[in-house]
Amino acid sequence: MSFNDKLSNFFDNFSLQLGTVPTRNLIYLYADYVELVSLFSNQNYVSPSDILDRLKDEGIIQQEDDDQNQSEANDEHERFIDSIFRLINERAQLFGDDYPFLVNNNDHLILKDEAVITERCKIYIYLLLSSSLNIFSPFQPELTTEFESLCTEVLRNFLPQHAIVKSFGKNSDYTGTAVEKISALASDMSIPIDNDGFDEISIRGTQEKGLDLVGWIPFSDTVANFLSVFVQCACGKDWHKKLTETRRYNNYFKFHRLKPIHSLFVPYNLVSFNRNTFYRNDEFDNGLIFERKRILKYLANTDFFNNFESKLLVEKCIIYQEDIV
Repeated sequence: MSFNDKLSNFFDNFSLQLGTVPTRNLIYLYADYVELVSLFSNQNYVSPSDILDRLKDEGIIQQEDDDQNQSEANDEHERFIDSIFRLINERAQLFGDDYPFLVNNNDHLILKDEAVITERCKIYIYLLLSSSLNIFSPFQPELTTEFESLCTEVLRNFLPQHAIVKSFGKNSDYTGTAVEKISALASDMSIPIDNDGFDEISIRGTQEKGLDLVGWIPFSDTVANFLSVFVQCACGKDWHKKLTETRRYNNYFKFHRLKPIHSLFVPYNLVSFNRNTFYRNDEFDNGLIFERKRILKYLANTDFFNNFESKLLVEKCIIYQEDIV
């Protein structure tokens, strides 16, 4: 099936559903969902009462058995919805012109007019869709593969101009078995192999062992002591479990006095305008995180996006309208 056929089939039967209900402390996921509701409401405003009604209709918010409990629950639900819209207001401030939505009176969200939605706004929407693979599962192969390509652009822009960036995942610059690919990478980086760990890799395996991108800043000498970044790209909801996957390369290579920086790239928005730590900050440490805002920060040129099949999905979402609120 062609990508265009898949697009047509998807929207013929599309109905936006949150799916598996996140715990309420994962408020950034609820903010994503409200943005999706606004995206598919097109040029209609979405209010807190609209979202409250929608969550009730989807069975996410349940009715209580008696009036007193229901009254208390209603107050709690309204406070929760208000907190989502406060986060959305912070996103509007944080992302500025890159934000594809407008917030009116702090509590009404609407998609910008198509004529003023920039390429960077479209990339924001692409990242939003990539954060919602459960909803856009037919497009998971394109969204995740092209996310690696996008992250390659970000890493190149983040590192100095003379840095070297290699893809090691779905768009790998290397071929062959895992042993062959890792050996070739070690050669390119001029780093000796640590046989104690390397010999544990299956000689027939082809997986990259959790590594998607590598960037390093070389010196002109042969000492394996330089700044390097080993990257895992993760779009799934369990992204927080992925940060440690590249650390096994500490056992494959003999870095001299300086281990690589291990980095995780995710399409989620984990920072906000008034927050100095990440969401889910307690679930990872000792790593460099690139999330939605940081990714957009280091996209100086958006020409690469024209080659993404996912851009067709984004543009279809922008013009699609469903009566969902």
